[in-house]
Amino acid sequence: MKKTLLFAAALSAFAANAEVFDYGFQNSAPNAAFPFLNALADENSEFYSPGNYDFVNKNGMALPNTYGIQIINTPEGETKGVLDLGIGISMLDGNLYKLTPDATVASDAELSEMPAENYNYPFLSWGSKGVTRTIFMPGWGTEDAWADADYNAAVEADWVPTKNGFQFTRLGTQDVVSRQDTYIQYPAVTGKVTVTVWAGTNLGGTANPDNLLKVAVTPVFDGVADEDQTAHIVKEDVVTKRYYKLDPVTFDATGKNLAIRVGADGDQLNLMYVRIEGDVATSAIDTVITDEANENAPVYNVMGIQVDENYKGIVIKNGKKYIQR
Repeated sequence: MKKTLLFAAALSAFAANAEVFDYGFQNSAPNAAFPFLNALADENSEFYSPGNYDFVNKNGMALPNTYGIQIINTPEGETKGVLDLGIGISMLDGNLYKLTPDATVASDAELSEMPAENYNYPFLSWGSKGVTRTIFMPGWGTEDAWADADYNAAVEADWVPTKNGFQFTRLGTQDVVSRQDTYIQYPAVTGKVTVTVWAGTNLGGTANPDNLLKVAVTPVFDGVADEDQTAHIVKEDVVTKRYYKLDPVTFDATGKNLAIRVGADGDQLNLMYVRIEGDVATSAIDTVITDEANENAPVYNVMGIQVDENYKGIVIKNGKKYIQR
């Protein structure tokens, strides 16, 4: 099976044809999975942003590439904000895109659909349970060796070489405080899949009222998020401003394409590193299926993005795969 070069991955076999994809946020070496983060941390880049960078700020505004689009809005006559869905921020180029053709934003901004190439890289998005402030914070952790310091591993055994982190924290606007459904979605794999997360939190106050480290790992099978299989990882007795290697979770994606979402689960989350072990996602099928139960059903590509009749390639309709030519 051909190995892709589009991932910043430590490639090693743990089973036949399986690979290990390590998604760190460090910026001192080329990282094909997060090129826009590298640009934010590179003083020679046009996108350089010293200090923290808000992908979604406390007012519910998406701020990729230094421009802003309000994604949580209060309709006229209402008192609480509503959330625009079907939008994501690409980690390839930092742009805001539609993830579905019918996605809209209340600001009436003109957004393009996410190019197919961008789905080979992670992207940031949010769902109906709520958006939250999301910050890229360069300079956390260490790349050479463990150190006894804030935003490093709580114990040396949990250390990974990473220099930056993502923080999911609270909104401060429109009567909405949510950490429930903002996530980074990683490119699809298949087979027997194992996901390991390195993460931490800040304790106390509005940041983490439960004083727990909580992470949601949600599988997206062939474009459909499986809420029943979502792994809610909870770790007690954590040290504030440190990260931990959490227990791995596994999914059986044999014969399916599986994208993984990692996000906050009700409290502040400092996401440092994600490892996904599995086979490279399938790129072809043997059988063309044409007996669709509902001809008007929506059609999705293998990344779970709704497409129209002009899309060419493998699509999913009524839960079945076929080739749209």
